Amino acid sequence: EALMEERPLLLNAVLLRQNPHNVAEWHKRVRLYDGRPVQQILTFTEAVKTIDPEKATAKLHTLWTEFAKFYERHGDLGNARTVFRKAFKAGFRSVDDLAQVWCDAAEMELRNKCHKEALELLQEATKEPPLAQRMGRQDDSGPPQAGLYRCLKLWSFYCDLEESLGTPESAKAVYSRILDLRIGTPQIVLNFAVMLQEAGWWEESFKVYERGVAAFKHPHSGPIWQAYVQQFLARYGGKKLERARDLFEQAVRALPAEAAKPVFLQYAQLEEEHGLVRRAMDVYQRAVEAVAQADKVSVLEAYVAKGTKFFGVGKAREVYQWAIEAEPPRGLEDAGVREVCLRFARLEQRLGEVDRVRAIFAHGSQLADPRREPRYWEEWNKFEVAHGNEDTFREMLRIKRSVTAFYSQVYVP
Repeated sequence: EALMEERPLLLNAVLLRQNPHNVAEWHKRVRLYDGRPVQQILTFTEAVKTIDPEKATAKLHTLWTEFAKFYERHGDLGNARTVFRKAFKAGFRSVDDLAQVWCDAAEMELRNKCHKEALELLQEATKEPPLAQRMGRQDDSGPPQAGLYRCLKLWSFYCDLEESLGTPESAKAVYSRILDLRIGTPQIVLNFAVMLQEAGWWEESFKVYERGVAAFKHPHSGPIWQAYVQQFLARYGGKKLERARDLFEQAVRALPAEAAKPVFLQYAQLEEEHGLVRRAMDVYQRAVEAVAQADKVSVLEAYVAKGTKFFGVGKAREVYQWAIEAEPPRGLEDAGVREVCLRFARLEQRLGEVDRVRAIFAHGSQLADPRREPRYWEEWNKFEVAHGNEDTFREMLRIKRSVTAFYSQVYVP
C-alpha cells in the first residue's frame, strides 16, 4: 500500500533520471510533494542546480519564479527575494528568459505593496554593464546578463511603473534612455509623446515625434507622422500656420503614396480653416497627383466638392477636365478616367448640358471595352434614350462598334 502511494513519485523519479533537464517533470515533482514544504524546497533547489539551461525542455525561469512564489505564499518575502537574487546570476538560454525573472521579481514586490523596491529592482536591471561585459555579448555568445540592459520587455515594464508610481521627470528619463539605446518601437515613441503631453510638455513631445520619424521609415513612421500632425493642430490650430505648413510638407515628402492620403486631407483642411482657400485647392491637386491609384478618385471627389463649394460649378468642370487629361502616374489610370468621365457626365446632365455630356461619353469610350465595361455603355445608352435622337443613338452605336473592333485586335490582360 505504501508503495502504491509512492508510485507517482517513483515514476517521476524514473523520468527525471532519463532526462534531468525536463522542466515540466520538476514542476510535477513539486506538486507531488504538496503538503510537505521541506521536500518541496529541496526539490526546487535540486532542480535549479541540475538543469542545464541549454538542454532544458521548457522555460527554466518558471522554476525560479515558482520557487520564489513558494516562499511568498508562506509569507517569507526575505527568502523569496534571496531566490530571485540567485536567479539573477544564474544561467539562462536567452536574455528574454532572464528579463522575465526580473519582471516576476518586480511584480512580487508590487503584489506586496513594496513599490519603492519594485522601482529599484528595475533600475538595477536596466543599468548598463561595464564595457568588457557588453563587448562579450556582441555575437550573442556571452552571458544574458550582459545584454539585459537592452531588453525592451524590461524597459517597457519600467516605463509603466514610472508612469504609475514615479514622477513625470523620472518617466521622461526612462523613455529618453530607451530612445538613446535605439531599442524603441513606434509605439514607445507614441506613448512617450502622450505622456509628455499629459504633463503639459508639448514642445518636448514634438521633439519626440521628430526623433521617431527620423529613426523609423515607412511603414513604421506612418502612425508617428499622423499623430504628430494631429497633436500639433490640436495644440496650436492656426496660431503657428507657417510652422504647421512646414510640418505637413515634411510629412507628405516622407510618406509613400499609399500612406499620404490622410495627411494631405488634413493639410487641405488646415488651409481651408486657417489659411487661403486657393492654397487648399493646390493641396488637393497635389494630393490627387501624389496618392496611390486606389485613392485618387476619392481624393478627386473631395477636390471637386470643395472646389464647387468655394468657386462654383466652373471649378468642378476645371478639375474634372484636368483629371481626365492628366497622364499616369500623376494622373489617373484607365479605370479611374472611366469613373471620372461618368461622374463628370452626371454633373453636366444635372446642369442640362446635353452636348457636353455626349462629348464626355465619347471621350471616355476609347478606354471602355464594351465586353469588359458594360456599365459605361449602359449609362451612355440610358442617356441617349432619355435625351438623344435617332442620329445621336446611331453615332453611339458606331463608336461602340469601332471601340469593340479596336479591342478585339488588342490583347488586354
